[in-house]
Amino acid sequence: MKVSIIEAGGNVAKSLVSMILAQRLMASGDVLQLVEEREPRSFHVLEALRSDLLDSVGVGAEQLELAFGPEGVDGDVVVVTLGIAYSLGLKGDDKKAIYSFNLDQVLKYARSIKARGMEPLFVVASEPMEATVELLTRYFPRQKVVGIGSLLDSLRFRKEIALTLGIPRSHVHAMVVGEHGPCMVPLWSSVRILGMSKEDTRETINRLRKGWHYSSSCLVEAWGDVMDLVSRKSPAEISKVFNELPICVKLFMRPWLAYQMGVDSFFGPAGAVFRLLAALLRGEPFFGPLQAKLEGEFYGIDTVFGVPLVLTINGILGMMEIPLWEEERVVLEVASEGIRRRLKELLPE
Repeated sequence: MKVSIIEAGGNVAKSLVSMILAQRLMASGDVLQLVEEREPRSFHVLEALRSDLLDSVGVGAEQLELAFGPEGVDGDVVVVTLGIAYSLGLKGDDKKAIYSFNLDQVLKYARSIKARGMEPLFVVASEPMEATVELLTRYFPRQKVVGIGSLLDSLRFRKEIALTLGIPRSHVHAMVVGEHGPCMVPLWSSVRILGMSKEDTRETINRLRKGWHYSSSCLVEAWGDVMDLVSRKSPAEISKVFNELPICVKLFMRPWLAYQMGVDSFFGPAGAVFRLLAALLRGEPFFGPLQAKLEGEFYGIDTVFGVPLVLTINGILGMMEIPLWEEERVVLEVASEGIRRRLKELLPE
């Protein structure tokens, strides 16, 4: 199997490559293709990166291939990490400009790969997540395009629960669906805690929610409240009140705090992609929540949406319509409408 990683010199990509090599997931014949733009500096960046990686791990040089520009991409799996990183606090024209630039870069690669008659499996780790998935599905079968946003959010949801309870994250199962953004839907109905009965789990959930309930606007209202808070206080002041916030608010606020303190979030996204690739490189299906283009498979939703699904190297095998609480089902349509509205703004027909 060949895995192409676009913009391999970026922090997410470098972290991902390091994880794959450190865990020795690559079998004989597997190749990691490190892709950068066709520029003089890019050649030196990738050569230096490959040399550094070969110094640290026991793979052959033939398993680390370099490619330059869209025309060089020929992997069975294409991991999209390109574009400009941004802070969750960006507003207005700055945010739109970054989104526009990132989508233009994706479009360039999509057209080149399509023109050569290829249909790889795309794994999106770029922003804007839903728009990137939507854009790629305009050139490739929707079963061949997924995004890691809901997987990353689910891992963060489990982390927040585990931190609050003082237990390992591996002891917690929890899932987030919807948008990788303010229209995410944390599924409290999915929470399972190792060694805890259903009754004790439900009692714990009620305590963890701190009175937070799904509203007609998902997390949009809470997001607005947080943005108002951070516009008036310093990161140090925000940290003082952070632990009193509901877990669902911490879920998207913690990454923002990291950005404000000068720390880019790249280990988390890389770790989410790694979990997916680890299964595929072992020849196993991946089970978990990912962004995909839906056509009614999950509670009638017909837009890009994070849902639990089964993925193989050949694409999406199926989407799982898991049981939900009534309050969760109600908010799904509001979340999907919010995503449709943003897609229309970012990707006019």
